[in-house]
Amino acid sequence: MVESKLIYSQLLKKLKSFPDREAKNISLKYMFLKFNITSSDLLLNKKFTWGENQEKSFINDIDQILKKVPVQYVTSSEFFYDSKFYINKNTLIPRPETEELVNNVIKLERSNVKKEILDIGTGCGCIAITISNHIKSNVVGIDSSMEAIKVAKKNNSLTSNKVKFIYSKVEEYKPHKFFDVIISNPPYIPKSDIEKVDDIVLKNEPHDALFVDSDPIYFYKTILSFAQDYLNENGVIYFEINQNYVGLLISMLRGCKYSITKDFYGEQRFLRVTSFTSKTI
Repeated sequence: MVESKLIYSQLLKKLKSFPDREAKNISLKYMFLKFNITSSDLLLNKKFTWGENQEKSFINDIDQILKKVPVQYVTSSEFFYDSKFYINKNTLIPRPETEELVNNVIKLERSNVKKEILDIGTGCGCIAITISNHIKSNVVGIDSSMEAIKVAKKNNSLTSNKVKFIYSKVEEYKPHKFFDVIISNPPYIPKSDIEKVDDIVLKNEPHDALFVDSDPIYFYKTILSFAQDYLNENGVIYFEINQNYVGLLISMLRGCKYSITKDFYGEQRFLRVTSFTSKTI
């Protein structure tokens, strides 16, 4: 057994090349994701199991962190909503904004009626799995990356195992049923904006999940087209959006019923579409 404060202090010493606040944030995140040690546990100097394997892993992890690999990829995990999910470099690191998206869906869609729900661009499966655990539903998650689907299926097996994950591009997906809710956090950064993205993201996270070639609302148009064939009459679509291209989205949604809400940073981040016509796209 080892005292948590001892390991935490070793981390801080190893990360002295980072600014103080960043080193503390990384160290606290690492302690939580790697050893399930919280800030409260540190205050109480909680002890946890420590042996040769943990020592070797710790040394290797520090080496990766010093190379500017995000701590989530170092630990192969991230906490999302109320569960810890396995991730790797084939999937994006789940963001707090996406937790907000999921929370909005849960608040607005929870009912006693079982719903058919589709998550497009499911990644590690955190949206689909969380939704399935909080809404009476049948949930399907699709992704154009087979490696991402493997990660989602692993998370499914580690949790409730309720979601059906399918390897498919949305352009090619032909389900044999209709959906009540469609959710998507699609790629929405045009490659022309690549210089605006942080280096740590560019060097570590999958570009196919971040960037679109030129049209920043390509996937929104594609998903709305899909919804015209596969969304139930009173169905709803939830999107996470790029605040820089809200104007384009609004132009696309003329004649629709929709709402755009802000995230906790004050950015226009969430789009909810409740009706549209064949003239939408």
